[in-house]
Amino acid sequence: MGNKPMKQQQLTATKNRVSNKCSEDSNEYANASNYETTSFSTNSDYGTYERLSLAVGGHYEEIRHMRIRQDLFVVALDIGSSSSGYAISSYDSYKRNPLQISTFTWKSKTDGSQHFKTLSAVLLNPSGELHSIGYDAEYHYTNSLQEDERQQWFYFQNFKMILYNHQISRDLTLHDVKGKPQKALKIFAIFIKGMKNDFTTRMVEQIRFGEGIDEDIHWVLTVPAIWNEKAKQFMREAARQAGIMMDRLSIAIEPEVAALYCALFQVDKLTGCRQDEETSQHKTFSPGEQCLIVDIGGGTVDITAHEILPGGGLREVIAASGGNLGSLAINDEFIDLLEDLTETDIMKVIKESYPDDFLIFMSVFENKKRVFSKDDDRVILHVPQSIRDIMCERLGKSLEDHIEEIGRAHEVKFQRDRMYIYNDAFTKLLNRTIEKIIFHVSAIIDSNKLKVDSIVLVGGFAECDLLKSLFKASFPGSRILVPEDPVLAVLKGAVLCGRNPQILQTRVCRCTYGICTTVDFDEKRFPPEKKVRIGRKMLAKDIFNIHIKANETIHIGQKGRPKNYYLSRDDQDQLDLEIYASTKTNPMFTTEEGVFYLGILVIKIPKMAAVCNESRYFSVSFLLDGTELEVEAVDSATNETTAVKIDLIE
Repeated sequence: MGNKPMKQQQLTATKNRVSNKCSEDSNEYANASNYETTSFSTNSDYGTYERLSLAVGGHYEEIRHMRIRQDLFVVALDIGSSSSGYAISSYDSYKRNPLQISTFTWKSKTDGSQHFKTLSAVLLNPSGELHSIGYDAEYHYTNSLQEDERQQWFYFQNFKMILYNHQISRDLTLHDVKGKPQKALKIFAIFIKGMKNDFTTRMVEQIRFGEGIDEDIHWVLTVPAIWNEKAKQFMREAARQAGIMMDRLSIAIEPEVAALYCALFQVDKLTGCRQDEETSQHKTFSPGEQCLIVDIGGGTVDITAHEILPGGGLREVIAASGGNLGSLAINDEFIDLLEDLTETDIMKVIKESYPDDFLIFMSVFENKKRVFSKDDDRVILHVPQSIRDIMCERLGKSLEDHIEEIGRAHEVKFQRDRMYIYNDAFTKLLNRTIEKIIFHVSAIIDSNKLKVDSIVLVGGFAECDLLKSLFKASFPGSRILVPEDPVLAVLKGAVLCGRNPQILQTRVCRCTYGICTTVDFDEKRFPPEKKVRIGRKMLAKDIFNIHIKANETIHIGQKGRPKNYYLSRDDQDQLDLEIYASTKTNPMFTTEEGVFYLGILVIKIPKMAAVCNESRYFSVSFLLDGTELEVEAVDSATNETTAVKIDLIE
């Protein structure tokens, strides 16, 4: 995959285990053997890494201290819509400087350029087995295979967004560039395994690490903020099939971890700061400031708002939001432009007839849109001969003559193997998507009455000069900041989150979560169609029993208020509870509009001869310890926690 040395320091490894300094109170941290209490500090004026206490009220249990994960390495995998990468931090490096994070580069064999990420691409041989991933997959498919061979092979690219706009299940199907099907779970698992193996190979080569390295790594897998719980569990299952141990994996929300990374920067490490600001010894954000993180990836735009807390922690101000407004939408705009200039569906014909040239052509455009400046006179694209030939054949004339005839010569120009797009036309091409992003950001700020001190742009498209200029013009009252490496902000933030997951101290819940149950029927509260007889009782069915409410502030590490669910039979060996979610704050029924089924919660019931199941119940609590939905069930007969399984991708 074009391996290159790590961007920063050469890592040195040691097998010496760090002693466990966790509290011995087993109720304080469950399974905390890989953590130690944060007790060291940096030179920060705000004590970012000093011990922190939280006083939490209401019906939540208290967090007492931040914790530092003690695993020898934390490795983040950022599986993006268009590109993916990984980053690593050692335990010793983190204690010296949390921002001492190593990243990697990949070389594209197509154009010879170096990239901080590789393509999100998978190539399978005719037997459906992995051949290669990333730039290697693209090059082999486009340059080494003949057309008849491509009919037998499977090439997948930009497949991540299927988890946003499709019903998720284990049977979800992906189609490759020629329409051939494979199970989506298989493709995701293969790609994650390929990235994991590539990382492991580099580690072995560069630090001469022996076997058993997996025992010393905690993995962090990033997902967009707009993904639901089903998509998160899908990614966890794909990682499990890729060989990552489940107790050594965390799921991180992309704009959240980008916020963690940017919050530690000095202003001279971000562009867009005012000239009169002191850059030495000046943190980007001060306690009480609010910052909006806009993560502009290939497929999605994710937005979060955070307030900086004393001590360096972050408090989420509003629930994360976003949409499928990523920079791949600009690629669609470019295809529309080409078809508007020539004829409808011509790019579909080119993609099917010459997929190699189509991929190369779109790759060139992908790079041009990121580096485009509003001061550029024009953008020059290389047009493969096969694409020119099809266009000319369909038009019955040369491209040069056709553009003149339709009066579009002021926008574009074709000359031999070049396509010239002039400034106004290219700006218009990018503006459609950028304006949608800005409109969405404005709506979030206005609807939530936010006082945003800074807007931080991250993600690959944050490098675009036009994007930054339009944001500055649209939000004159806020600083528009961009890290020096916006494409790596999520990766590096994910490493920080994996090492110290409690930097983010509160989160705002996006949805209302609950369990479908029955209650005594009350004709004053419930419509007749909800009445059902169970045994001797008249009950109301389809009741949405709320555990967490939308827009509720959740203190990380908390346990929600328990609710009881009774058994119905003496011979019952498991309790199946249906989990539902809604964007509404107070849904009453699981059948309401805006309520959707998430999955099944299965509680195994230990057999006890002396216990009557009719009076036995399980006290169920939703655990709010991170980014994924977790549940705890306590058996009333023993007052002990029992085994729970959540299946959201049936």
